[in-house]
Amino acid sequence: MDFELIDEENDIKSAVKEFAEKEIKPKGREFDKSGEFPREILKKAAKLGYIGVWIPEEHGGLGLSAIENVIIAEELCRADSGIGYCLQLTAIGCPMVVNDGTEEQKEKYLPGIPKGETISSLAVTEPDAGSDVAAIKTTAVRNGDSYVLNGSKMYATNSSIADWTLVLAKTNPETVPPYRGISAFIVETDAQGYEATPIEKMGRHCQDSSDLSLSDVKVPKENLVGELNRGFYQLMGTFTETRTNTAAVHVGIAQGAFDRALEYVREREAFGQKICQFQAIQHRLVNMGIKIETARYFVYRAARQIDEGLSPTKYSSIAKLVAAETAVQVCLEAMQIFGGHGYAKEYDVERFFRDACAGPMVEGTTEIQKNIIARVLLGELPEYRKKKV
Repeated sequence: MDFELIDEENDIKSAVKEFAEKEIKPKGREFDKSGEFPREILKKAAKLGYIGVWIPEEHGGLGLSAIENVIIAEELCRADSGIGYCLQLTAIGCPMVVNDGTEEQKEKYLPGIPKGETISSLAVTEPDAGSDVAAIKTTAVRNGDSYVLNGSKMYATNSSIADWTLVLAKTNPETVPPYRGISAFIVETDAQGYEATPIEKMGRHCQDSSDLSLSDVKVPKENLVGELNRGFYQLMGTFTETRTNTAAVHVGIAQGAFDRALEYVREREAFGQKICQFQAIQHRLVNMGIKIETARYFVYRAARQIDEGLSPTKYSSIAKLVAAETAVQVCLEAMQIFGGHGYAKEYDVERFFRDACAGPMVEGTTEIQKNIIARVLLGELPEYRKKKV
């Protein structure tokens, strides 16, 4: 399997890096401090075709490959750990619509995302149901031509700034096992009874995560995504692929922290010489670089499998696990290299570390990834499966 980028992929990487260096990197501290969503940057990125790039051309996207998608994700987050991730997450509700939605849903909800005109959201986690998705308590009850949703979500990505939210809810609470009674719905955020309240977080300040309350929210039956009571399976199938993108985000965060540390050691002097001349610093840099290259390898391997028409159960989980933990470790090492400066908000590595810390928890914790990988090793799950055509 060849992991070298071809000329076209390298051209994309260079173009995104140029944009990100100019439009994103100088604004990182500003948006971290204000906590505002970077809408103007979103519009500029969308104009250049960097948003929702994997969405099919017939639905407004560019229909780019998985490898091209992860290249873009890495470069955006390499420039800034917060803004880059915000841009990536505007399409968070789209994968299940692409994979399982009706043509009418795709035509209505997808085209605005790559244009930067609309933002999607995903609401799965609940106060008593994090990694255990099957334990969700939000309900969707059929009432004539609609479903009525009641319940609460937490850490619902983009739910206070989005135009529509993909919500998982119980449609058959009595089913055993419970994951067989979950369905997915598109909920427009201006619906009566929909209320989102942003959560204050340690990092990722300009990226919205909210508590979401759903009180007798009426959703047309046409907004059921995929099959009734198959939402859990659809979500798990979606995560198998989207974890690769999440992994790429964290490779970008790690690379961004490494870049800043490398620049710093070439300028900083101590004891009469540049600190890059000290063996202890050199060894830190080597260890950081090896971890980043290892994480990138798994990201590319998973992405290549997706481009070959496969859903990479094992390698997407390995990529997500390794990249998320690498981001935390590399950012912490970068802070140590900066010394006292690394603890100051004046320097980017402090922000990168705070933003990286969410990585081992989002889209399946490190422990969940290990469970998945173990099940593959034990033969309980396939290493990969063919994607639906």
